Amino acid sequence: MRSIPRWEIFEESFFSSGEYENPFVDVDLEAEFSCGERKYTVDGFFDGDGIWRVRFSPPEEGEWKYTTHSNLQELDGKTGEFACVHPISRGPLTLNPQFPNWFFRGDGTPQLIVNDGWFPHTANGHELPFEDLEFQQPSQADFDRFFDILADHGVNMVVGMSELYARQKSITDTSFVWPWKIVDAEKNLIDKERFNLDFYRRWEHNLAHAKRRDLFYVFEVLYDDSLIRPREWNNHPYNVKNGGWLESDSDLGVDVCWRNLFDVNNPMSRKYLGRYIKYTMARLACFSNILWEIGAENANLAVLPERMLKGAFMPVEPIAEWYKYWARRIALNDPYGRLRTFGDTTYHPLMVREQGNDFVLTQDPRNYRRDDEYYYYLAMRDYGKLYWQFNRPMVIGEMTSSNNGNYERERRMYWIAATSGYIMGRSDRHFAPVTGDKLTEELKFSLGGVPVIYDQLGILRSFIEEKVSFWRMEPMHDRCACDRLCCCLGETDREYLIYLPFGGKLEIDVPESQVRVLNPVTGQVRESVCKAGRFRFEQPQGEDVVLHIKVLPPASDRT
Repeated sequence: MRSIPRWEIFEESFFSSGEYENPFVDVDLEAEFSCGERKYTVDGFFDGDGIWRVRFSPPEEGEWKYTTHSNLQELDGKTGEFACVHPISRGPLTLNPQFPNWFFRGDGTPQLIVNDGWFPHTANGHELPFEDLEFQQPSQADFDRFFDILADHGVNMVVGMSELYARQKSITDTSFVWPWKIVDAEKNLIDKERFNLDFYRRWEHNLAHAKRRDLFYVFEVLYDDSLIRPREWNNHPYNVKNGGWLESDSDLGVDVCWRNLFDVNNPMSRKYLGRYIKYTMARLACFSNILWEIGAENANLAVLPERMLKGAFMPVEPIAEWYKYWARRIALNDPYGRLRTFGDTTYHPLMVREQGNDFVLTQDPRNYRRDDEYYYYLAMRDYGKLYWQFNRPMVIGEMTSSNNGNYERERRMYWIAATSGYIMGRSDRHFAPVTGDKLTEELKFSLGGVPVIYDQLGILRSFIEEKVSFWRMEPMHDRCACDRLCCCLGETDREYLIYLPFGGKLEIDVPESQVRVLNPVTGQVRESVCKAGRFRFEQPQGEDVVLHIKVLPPASDRT
């Protein structure tokens, strides 16, 4: 009997010589897996050359059996078994109702997330070749290199951004976009009735590689934001001119798709997106490091200026209904309940509070005073407090693009987020992720090596994971008195993680405690013990510093 570790992937392949016009549509295949009273049904999928596959990621140890069901006789009634044994990982990301603002793992342990953010993407066409709008799309080797650099420095999350490649007039790598079969790469033309096997094989490789490096990937399932801008809609797979199924809103005087997409009852979208979700779940949901991003920058959709749509403003309600509908469809086809997010919700309670939005994915607030770092950091500190009330993890997909190359600011932003109860993301990088074997960022800013921010993120992760019970803590900035800006994550009279982005004088009332002081640039730590009462600390102005204060047990309980 085969042995599969818990949360890893069991796969069985079947061959069919049967005749069918379109295997993606004409043939149904599913398998029922059972272990005692537990039962799961997963969809099988066609993988070319008469090959059909069924994948399953066992959530529990024990002996599992399966039986297939199909409208094709050759695939029907197949049986088998395997043993699910002790896990080799801590499992997928999950949520814990007791500590809802933080991520946990399948084995019940808390997971600190250090997020890279949106996957770098060409977009604006600046002066350098790798910034050009038509620069080649990232290869599989690019993904491998990018993931390895992140993992080597303690980063463990990346957020997909494939839809922005709809800005490109042609497809330079058919295994990168789109999930539908490519008919004419030069013209971005698809066959909506069939799927792109090379695309899915690429993503199976990417996800497996990321999983080996303990990286979580937030996979963009639906492509929404592209439909509001003509330069993306013109090359988009949903566009009927490119083989898709949606017409432009020409009656509104705009050459983009708008109302047609967010019509939750649109039969064409239900048909083609429904098929796509089912097929995608069958192939990829088994990867325990995947999370589903339902769209991307949907905040742009809900607050789009009227001038862009020439008076055709769309309120948030129908958009929220659209996201809720597809979140439910994903849940029906994903037997493992991988976490979902509604792309970029910003502060829309209809989007944020919805049950299908398991964690918040958003951008920085963009309403700070950019000419004054104090107010910039204050806005980011208060952003965490604003979102804390929603009782779910909050992840920043990108900071403002003006931070590109400003690693001093990026480091401070990550620590502000960590001590304000949420997860930061890197600057919006409008260039290719990798050029040759180097991060493109190295070339753009003439760095001569991996950007220093990655070493500093490694310092952040190791310091917090070593001794900080972050998942028990919440923002409590008012607990401290400081002559400059102070960020404080804490659990009253037990533990505090404090960050001073500008240095300055700090005072806080604590019982007798152990104090660790971290230099976030070098990683140097010094330790001391403070007596019960008013703890005072001073850091030179302009030099940021991190303090971890942990209350000591009574002297009689110490060993």
